[in-house]
Amino acid sequence: MTEASPNQLSEMWPGLLAEIQAANHILLASHVNPDGDALGSALAFSFVLDQLGKSHEVLFHHPAPKYLNFLPGIERITNQPSGRPADLAIVVDLEAIGRIGETIYPAIAAAKKLVIIDHHQPNERPGDIRIVSTKSPATAAILADLWLPNNIEISPEIATLLLVGILTDTGNFRYPNTTPHSMHVAADLLEAGAKLTAINEAIYLTKPLPAVKLFGKALSNLRLAADNQVAYTTLRQSDFTNSGAIEEDTEGFVNELLAIDTVRMAAILRESASGRIKISIRSQGPIDTTQVAKQFGGGGHINASGAHSDDTIEVAAEKLVEAMVQCLASS
Repeated sequence: MTEASPNQLSEMWPGLLAEIQAANHILLASHVNPDGDALGSALAFSFVLDQLGKSHEVLFHHPAPKYLNFLPGIERITNQPSGRPADLAIVVDLEAIGRIGETIYPAIAAAKKLVIIDHHQPNERPGDIRIVSTKSPATAAILADLWLPNNIEISPEIATLLLVGILTDTGNFRYPNTTPHSMHVAADLLEAGAKLTAINEAIYLTKPLPAVKLFGKALSNLRLAADNQVAYTTLRQSDFTNSGAIEEDTEGFVNELLAIDTVRMAAILRESASGRIKISIRSQGPIDTTQVAKQFGGGGHINASGAHSDDTIEVAAEKLVEAMVQCLASS
């Protein structure tokens, strides 16, 4: 099922619960370069497995970004699987199996059964059991719809983690994927003890100085195209070195470009230490960023996608802008 209503999601929980109860050991995982929805969803599930008395591990290829180190249970994540055989792997917020990451993929692949819980438009359809709702704004919202009607105790820790996932994937309820239902779910989580003030302070009101310096460089590299309807910028490894910033410090940069009043589509290209180019694309309204991301082997949502390129940053930028302009013209 690729589309499910909240009621349909809640009806899926008993079947998944039976699989969980039958498993002796469970692996939880998500995608590389984890964000608030990936970490919030996986850690919330970890606390639920605690309630159910199930042995489990929380596996991530990359560590959590520093701004999410306040999350309850963050110390649980590891990129070193124990080696204990798993009956069940539950992977959240993942649409393509290749995005799990090489350090934990063998453990996930060796599990007897794979469950995928996700809200992305699927590039692939991995998983023996798939709980997918592309209408949900976040995987955390799907989990809330699985648990709230089904007598799972939503502790303040679980509530906080789920709210982080919903807030970060809706841009603090600013993005078009925000729905009335997601607002109701957020209210339920607040009533359950979610720490909204702590979330906002950590994610939206605190920036390290190197991140601010790097954003200044991103602005100085800003370029416009298509009558100022397309904005893009580039960051080289030297920019990170000179500012003292790291990759996670670019979180939110592309959204600031989209805030320019004439801009309908924005992107940022970052050069990694390996030389590979990471691309983030955002748009407004009905402009489908996945049309661009798929040309670079990526994917995501209508208004937010990501991809990579093995070209130089100059060539990647040229190809990206051409694809964005074409996308804009066809929208």
